Amino acid sequence: MSESVKKLSFEDMDFKFMAAFGQYSEKFDQAQNDDEKNELNEAITKLHTEEISYQDYYSTIDKETDDRHRFHRSKINTSRKYEYRQNQQKQERIKRHK
Repeated sequence: MSESVKKLSFEDMDFKFMAAFGQYSEKFDQAQNDDEKNELNEAITKLHTEEISYQDYYSTIDKETDDRHRFHRSKINTSRKYEYRQNQQKQERIKRHK
């Protein structure tokens, strides 16, 4: 029988890498099988050796996250106070005369 996969540790860590390592550690503890743990070890090693970017790293370890939870931009329509007041008055007039 093969040995179980062990969690990696690193000596020199800056703040961004420490945050990434924290995510790695949580995912590693939650991993069910050795394949998942090996993938996590490979991802954190590549990040430490700067073979992949942080964005690629996080997309690699968050494979199970749905697209609905990912960040997306949405357009916010705004209006000035004067325009808003005019529109409200117009709607009130229309309601009043129906």
